[in-house]
Amino acid sequence: MGQERTLARGARIFGSVLLTVLALVSLGWIVRDLTQADKTVDVWWMWTGAVPRAEGGVWVTSFLEPTLLLTYAVSAVMAVRSSAAAGVLTSVGLTTVLLRIPGLWIPNANWTQGVDEGLQTQLLFATIGMVVLGAALVVTAATGRRPIEPDGAPPAGPADEPAALPTRGGGTTAFLVLAAAGLVVAAWEVQSWYEIGWEYYSRKLTGERSTVTLLAVPPGWFAWALVLLLLVAGCTAAARARFSRAMGLVLSAPLLGHGVFPLAYAVKMRLLENFSELSTREQLLLASMAFEVLAGLVALLALARRAEPEDPPAFFDDPPGMYQPPPTGGYGQPSQGYPASSPDPYGRPAPHRPPGW
Repeated sequence: MGQERTLARGARIFGSVLLTVLALVSLGWIVRDLTQADKTVDVWWMWTGAVPRAEGGVWVTSFLEPTLLLTYAVSAVMAVRSSAAAGVLTSVGLTTVLLRIPGLWIPNANWTQGVDEGLQTQLLFATIGMVVLGAALVVTAATGRRPIEPDGAPPAGPADEPAALPTRGGGTTAFLVLAAAGLVVAAWEVQSWYEIGWEYYSRKLTGERSTVTLLAVPPGWFAWALVLLLLVAGCTAAARARFSRAMGLVLSAPLLGHGVFPLAYAVKMRLLENFSELSTREQLLLASMAFEVLAGLVALLALARRAEPEDPPAFFDDPPGMYQPPPTGGYGQPSQGYPASSPDPYGRPAPHRPPGW
């Protein structure tokens, strides 16, 4: 088995700085939309799916910005103080790259004509920067590791200890709920594909006439990215990998966002109050959103608890004073005072030897 490794202090600090920059970028775009809103609350309802008109004529952010802002802020602290820093940086980096890639083509796509060119340019460079920073997080996590105890020295602090494993029950629970949530999201995407056909469904992947804000991730792209991330997080939790707790905790954020914001819109439109009057499809959709929120919360709780270091099995341990090696008279023969027919040191009767043995 290879020596346990952790993220070096310099790499943790560098990763925290990258996460802080990502948080500031998301915060900057949120502030931009707040300045364009007639009422501050309009931005919240825009994130939920009810799109009031912006004074500037266009919104930039989506529910992903506040979700990632919170993720970046928490992860920046964890990167410095947690022994799971490598898993945190890797998970956040992969999530950022995967969800920001569509922003490389959406701002300058044909269907965004009429948007201020200066705003388009700012969005494009901001997106390129976020993708690069996400990739840098993954590289930092991969190259910044070092042995936990160089030269036999003890860990300097909690962040230098081995990353804690999830408990057996917690890992299994996280796998079940995350994998189930991923399959639910995938099922809805397959149903949508079948219902509207590939020509229209492909627009959900590219964002053509399916996104209402410039930084929004195309709904189909986001759904399949979320499915991939959830299945990976669930499988690593079941395997109790070193980075599984960090990955599960990080990826619960977009899952919660995917469910919380649409549910808030449903509450605003009083859909839950009139649940019985909705069509079967609408009822199932609301139930799926509620399940995503529940799955995200259960995964957070299941992975929050750390597994204690496992003790060796009891049958490898001898009770104190149970066994004392018998005195020998050379070549392993019993010496005087310790007859060959004496009981076994563990209390078992001496084996019966046939005459002549």
